[in-house]
Amino acid sequence: MLGGKTFLFSAAALVGVSAGLLGSDRSFAADFGGNCCADLEERIAELEATTARKGNRKVSLTISGWVTQQIMGWDDSISSDAYVGTSLNDLGTRLHFDGSASINNEWSAGYSLRFDITGANGFVQDASNARGGEGPPGLLNSYWWIKSERLGRVSVGRQSHSADDTWVDVSGAGSIFAANLVIFDGQNFQLVPQGTGRRAKARWGDIGNCYTTGVGIFADCAGDRTDSVRYDTPTIAGFVASTSWGGDDHWDVALRHAGEFGAFKTAFGMSYHENKGDPRINTITDTSIFQVSFSALHQPTGLFGVVYYGNEDPDGFKDSDQLYLKAGLRTNLTSLGATIFYGEYGRGDDMFSGLEGGAVFSGVTDLCDGFAGTGGNIDTACAGGAAHTSGSTFERFGFGVVQELDAASMALWLKYKNYDGEIDFIDAGGATGKESLENLHIYALGAAIFF
Repeated sequence: MLGGKTFLFSAAALVGVSAGLLGSDRSFAADFGGNCCADLEERIAELEATTARKGNRKVSLTISGWVTQQIMGWDDSISSDAYVGTSLNDLGTRLHFDGSASINNEWSAGYSLRFDITGANGFVQDASNARGGEGPPGLLNSYWWIKSERLGRVSVGRQSHSADDTWVDVSGAGSIFAANLVIFDGQNFQLVPQGTGRRAKARWGDIGNCYTTGVGIFADCAGDRTDSVRYDTPTIAGFVASTSWGGDDHWDVALRHAGEFGAFKTAFGMSYHENKGDPRINTITDTSIFQVSFSALHQPTGLFGVVYYGNEDPDGFKDSDQLYLKAGLRTNLTSLGATIFYGEYGRGDDMFSGLEGGAVFSGVTDLCDGFAGTGGNIDTACAGGAAHTSGSTFERFGFGVVQELDAASMALWLKYKNYDGEIDFIDAGGATGKESLENLHIYALGAAIFF
């Protein structure tokens, strides 16, 4: 990415997300307002009547959102435990206030206020901190918009810019909560060099770091909310083009499509984003980002697949590449709702260099500090002088099952994730080396209920 139209378009995002780290805007499936996922139209129509509505005589108020929590077990090869918590921002507990008013037969105007109800979450929790992420509610969106049926929509304020959530997924909102291209679960857990039995200061997010935001989210590297001006064209033959500008300075362009071709429901997204000088969350350096994604669902059988590719070109560092794949089966085994079986795979190349430009969660700024005291290959090499990253690989896979409960606007999931990685380095004498990392295992049983 189920109650309420405003919610569903957001729930299909993601990702989110992504941003907040991941952004999500409303009504992607209808007019591509910034969400990741072009699906669930029938579900929207069925559940829209349950949305709480109020407002004055001219401007409506729609209240919607979701509550999500999970039990997350983990094993980092040193110890294991289980925590209760949610995810961050786009997949965490959310509260939305949206409204609109008709100006005439062609023009309308409206607003969006969205909040992240922050709690302990798998994005901040680590091996010694079960309560990571707790804090006050945070503002995600705050913007107004004006729209013409012929000319498109302009929105101004804190919002998802056009390159946010280029990832698309038509497998269903429940599947998006369980399996998202952003590493919402476990990114803050410490890396363990293979065979050492010691945790480093460096985290899994450091080996999946995005330079634009300076945060380890693995993909959707433009996936944060910004103070910006955004324009979206009307839908033309299923296509919507978008552009946005803001901050000091960033700009982007995007093209999206949603449609049906015979028995297939499809969604496509492509974007280019450039950030020059705008600090964003914890920007490491100026960057440009290219992203493309395609998703298809064979409606008679329920077979689906998703592919995403991203490339980030940071000034002063190596380009990084991100690949994410998901495939599975959406089927109706019971009258309760759809049952979704899925598998996922992701690979990020050369994303670890961000550690040397600043790391948000680990608090280290060079490779030697990140692995000091572990006794691993990097720590040994650093005894002879400074060592530097020359490359890295972060691989992840997972699988799970999601059960949607239509009568309760709810989705339950059971999932497993596995993180694996290697870091290439050069020591002070110019010799090359490699640090292999112990796998991080994550298991989770969770649910989201939508209102």
